[in-house]
Amino acid sequence: MFDPDFSSSSSTKYNDINLSTSQSTSSTALLSNIRVERELRERKKKEQNCAITIQRIWRGRRIARRFRDDLISRLEDDDDDVERVGRGLVLLLKDGWGADRYRLEGLVGKWCEKALKKDNDGIHRSIFPLSKDGDWSIILGLLSARILQLVNLNPTSTSTSVLLAALESVFDPKSYSHLSQETQNYAKETFVGIVESRSWVETIVQSIEQLIALNLPKKKHPSLIPLIRLLTAPFSLIPPASTSPLIPPLINHLLAIPSLPSSLPIPALSHLSTHLNLFTLLLPYASQNSQVLKEGRLDGEIGKTYFLANLTTFGITGGMLSRFGVGGISNWMNVIGNVLKDVNEGWGKWVDGLLDDNDTEMNGIPILVDSDEEDEEDQDDGPSNKVVPIKQNKQPRRIQLPKAISNKVVILATPQHLSTLTTHIIQPSSKTPQSFINDFSMFCAGLLSAFRGSPKWENVLDSLLSKGLIRRIWREGVRGRWMGSDQKEAWDGFSDNANAPALILLTYVYNHYLLLTPDDEFFSTTSNALSTDEILELAGIWRDLAFWGYMTGVSGSGISSGPATTRMGNEEIRGLFTRGVTRVVERNARRQFADPDFWTMKSQLDLRGFVDAAVFEDAELTSANNEGMDIEMNDSSSLPRWARARQRFTKRQMAYISPRLGLLNNLPMSVPFQTRLEVFRKFIESDQDRLGLDYHSRRQRNYAKIRRSHIAQDGFDELGNLGPALKSRIEITFVDQHGMTEAGIDGGGLFKEFLTNLSKEVFDTNRGLWLATDQNELYPNPHSYATESHQLEWYRFIGQVLGKAMYEGILVDVSFADFFLAKWLGRQSYLDDLSSLDKELYKGLIILKNYPKPEELALNFAITEDDFGVKRTIDLVPNGSEIAVTAENRHEYIQLVCKYKLDRQISAQSRAFFNGLSDLIDAKWLRMFDQQELQQLIGGEETLIDIDDLRAHCSVDGFPNDTTPRLFWKVVKGFTQDQRRALLRFVTSCSRPPLLGFGYLYPKFGVKFNGNDTSRLPSASACFNLLKLPGYTTEQSLRTKLLQAITSGAGFDMS
Repeated sequence: MFDPDFSSSSSTKYNDINLSTSQSTSSTALLSNIRVERELRERKKKEQNCAITIQRIWRGRRIARRFRDDLISRLEDDDDDVERVGRGLVLLLKDGWGADRYRLEGLVGKWCEKALKKDNDGIHRSIFPLSKDGDWSIILGLLSARILQLVNLNPTSTSTSVLLAALESVFDPKSYSHLSQETQNYAKETFVGIVESRSWVETIVQSIEQLIALNLPKKKHPSLIPLIRLLTAPFSLIPPASTSPLIPPLINHLLAIPSLPSSLPIPALSHLSTHLNLFTLLLPYASQNSQVLKEGRLDGEIGKTYFLANLTTFGITGGMLSRFGVGGISNWMNVIGNVLKDVNEGWGKWVDGLLDDNDTEMNGIPILVDSDEEDEEDQDDGPSNKVVPIKQNKQPRRIQLPKAISNKVVILATPQHLSTLTTHIIQPSSKTPQSFINDFSMFCAGLLSAFRGSPKWENVLDSLLSKGLIRRIWREGVRGRWMGSDQKEAWDGFSDNANAPALILLTYVYNHYLLLTPDDEFFSTTSNALSTDEILELAGIWRDLAFWGYMTGVSGSGISSGPATTRMGNEEIRGLFTRGVTRVVERNARRQFADPDFWTMKSQLDLRGFVDAAVFEDAELTSANNEGMDIEMNDSSSLPRWARARQRFTKRQMAYISPRLGLLNNLPMSVPFQTRLEVFRKFIESDQDRLGLDYHSRRQRNYAKIRRSHIAQDGFDELGNLGPALKSRIEITFVDQHGMTEAGIDGGGLFKEFLTNLSKEVFDTNRGLWLATDQNELYPNPHSYATESHQLEWYRFIGQVLGKAMYEGILVDVSFADFFLAKWLGRQSYLDDLSSLDKELYKGLIILKNYPKPEELALNFAITEDDFGVKRTIDLVPNGSEIAVTAENRHEYIQLVCKYKLDRQISAQSRAFFNGLSDLIDAKWLRMFDQQELQQLIGGEETLIDIDDLRAHCSVDGFPNDTTPRLFWKVVKGFTQDQRRALLRFVTSCSRPPLLGFGYLYPKFGVKFNGNDTSRLPSASACFNLLKLPGYTTEQSLRTKLLQAITSGAGFDMS
């Protein structure tokens, strides 16, 4: 209904009507519209411009197409004019063959047919235009390059023979004979310059490979012959210059074709051998420009392998090497050495047919290290099958190398080839260049580096074991050339030192000599290539360079980039020198020929600062390793985990982390012995502080009740499961033979007595765990009885007992065999160590080593053992009983026998012993010493007993006056060394003085008044290092009673 008052409450909405004339559009919207319109105009303008450009290009292409078609048609209609067609073809082929390929191919074929024809003067029609226009040689060069490309597109085409014939006619020097000499020279130079800049060699190589791949039955493709002739054809026109672009591809393309010589027809091979100028051109060029050996097809390992196989065929099998004298041999060694230094790890095994799952094709994942257990700086530098992965990324496996190629490559490592080379070293001629020894060294070091892990590795070293060769390299390549080796700069600049290759090779060879040679031959002036003075001079160079190698650190010198050191890194070179020093030191330890201070680098070390820094680095290393580990002394389950974690740091890793720890673990002899002993004790003190050990606290103690009649068994039962918790204080309570607990509180003396008596029992050879050598030195029993689990637990416990003694500084009167101590240090045992174990076997191996025809001895790679009357044959290698010992493998046999007798037979026993020892003594602490020093660390020093030092650190107590003490020191001063050792054994249970002097004896040596009854003998409490002396008043009675007591054992009691 209509509402006259317009007051309706209806929800109906009405449209608002705006009668205003003003615009409601905002300024923002207006600007946006303007911008859109401008973009539309610009886009339309671009579209128009693009259309114009497309139309212009299309019109141009259409005109060009018409012109090209017209030109081809005219050339096809008038193909008899060689010059006109030739110029037209150059123009047409400027941008390639294009869509007219087949028409152009036909045109080129016809041109070649016409070009081969001769005019009335016998001149090829292709050459005739040169008579009036020397620049025709440019057209001829461009056209020749295009003809060769056409051949490469389809080398099996029926027209190939005509094309190749035309090319050969152009390269025939006789074709230019009608020209003036000036025109000839210009034309030839211009023509050759054009073709050599157009990938001439590379294109021919591609064609050759296509034809080789056809594998025609009983016949090689005939086109291979002209192609090979065309390879060297430019050299027939112009003698090759050293800057010719043709030379590099001949090296890094042609010679990288697999089995090149055997793939060619005889005429082609003959031509190549005669005209390639391998020894007069290619090898000298590669020797002066080593970068060419890393380019082209030689940028990968497979190409390098093919290259070496081809070189071997031409140079050795083909006899070329022997025809070019010392200059050719020098270039030969230089080039091959440069190639070998760039092959990957495991290459030698691959070439030798020992392909395994870890081998890779280009960048080798595995690193083959020459060690038995830990790392290469520990062990022999002989070959090993151990593989240490350094990358996790997977790479393709190496392809299986054809036998024909591998057989050629391994010729490089044969004794015959090496003998040919060494002849020029041992008996040099007047034409031998000064660099010959360095080239030879580079070559041999490259062989050794490349064939590591292969049986050929040792064959190479065996072939170099010539006294004349060693002497020559020493005198001409090393002696007098390392005068500043004791300075840091000698190591920093090692890669740039021209004398480095000779030193590296001599180190390899002499290390091998030291490995194989027994002491009698080593010290013989007729057998050893070097005198002892020369050996010490060489060892001094090794010592100096290795010292700075460790003190500088592994990244200190960047040796691996140097041209003079093959591809060895500074770590490997440092390890090589370290092995040399270690082996000479071991010889010197058995029969001294060097001054005791010769090995130390005192002048280069701040000894006080060195000790502090080494202890700090060890603490930092331990802290980093144990971060996140909460080690409680009463948690025996966690402590072995700590011990095992510490062992993860090898000697090599130590050198990375800490220069001083690396030096102490790898080259300890360079640091004075007393300094290393101080570091050892500081390591233990630091370890005690780290673990919070307080020997006065009763909370960190372990208790043991020990029956005197069952000391060993009770010690095993009570303490055998403590593991590293043995580091804490052990409080001993003794039970006498009547079952009564002995009174007294163990202040350390009772434990020392327990440890001393326990040591006597567990090292008793009658228990069956230990055997003694002729020198009464102990080693684990090798019989199978000793490998039973219960016996191995005993070995572990004995290791813990000895570790506790060393941790506490208690000397144990026991001597171990050198070869067993060597295993503590992770070192390999050698032939001379066998003499202490089995003299007859040692003598037999010496006979075998020098026997002229070892095959007559009918030996094989097996050994017979008698275990409690049961004989069994053990193969030293898989199927060893079927492998005969020959002159070539006898060194390997000798090493395997030594390894079996000295290592394998006692490996389980030794491992158990070391596990126990490492619960208390970190392996890197022990590696600071050699075998003899380690023996001293266990049982004291085999040295003169200094009575003045003993008196200065002796406690005298209870005497009413100084008469008896004064007489005692007077009598003892007059004792012989044997009598002094007897006294020391009587009082301390050990006949040898502490390593750092009596100030380090704990408890201190003491002399105590024991009453006025002078009829009694002196007595001792060894647990307290205490001598109890009655109040003797005369020198004679004191001497008589004291000697009676210390020589008969009388007077020992427990106070």
